[in-house]
Amino acid sequence: MLKIISRIILIGLGWTYRVDSLKQLDKCVLIVAPHTSAWDFVIGKAIFTLGKIPAKVAIKKEAFFWPMNWLLRYLGAVPIDRTPRAGEKNRISLVDAMANSIRKEKNICMVITPEGSRGKRKQWKTGFYYVALKAQIPIALGYLDFDVKEGVVEKVIYPSGDIDKDMREIMDFYRDKIHLGKYPNRCTLDERWS
Repeated sequence: MLKIISRIILIGLGWTYRVDSLKQLDKCVLIVAPHTSAWDFVIGKAIFTLGKIPAKVAIKKEAFFWPMNWLLRYLGAVPIDRTPRAGEKNRISLVDAMANSIRKEKNICMVITPEGSRGKRKQWKTGFYYVALKAQIPIALGYLDFDVKEGVVEKVIYPSGDIDKDMREIMDFYRDKIHLGKYPNRCTLDERWS
């Protein structure tokens, strides 16, 4: 059913996609920027479904209650458990919890929007970088081009541990793509590395 709905969405709206670089990876963190509209999720989910990409999004485990748990899993959500370990008081960090969830999967493409919201921010959230580093998986770079109606994932980087170097490479990739979102004025590169 999801394939039929996805096909109707993409054909109806005139979207195409190029995501073959993801098919060569068992696991990755996929960042998608710019993220300026709720349509990003709808179009992205349709692309991942038709492209046979095991895309997942992280949602806190508390949201997985009946009947929402069924719907969330169907849409590609993965529960993130931050419950403290036995004998510890503090919750597990979000980075550690996401890395743990990724390690449990055989094939996963964890989708993260580095801006953290659909609003304009001067600095991106860097959690995606540390999740990939901790899980020892690559970071795939993707975007939705609303001008030509195409979803693209065309570059993969392997985090070196030198966040300044790697983030400059990521900013260089997005430099000519940051205006391609549905609402171009809602997104900017991270001022720390641009």
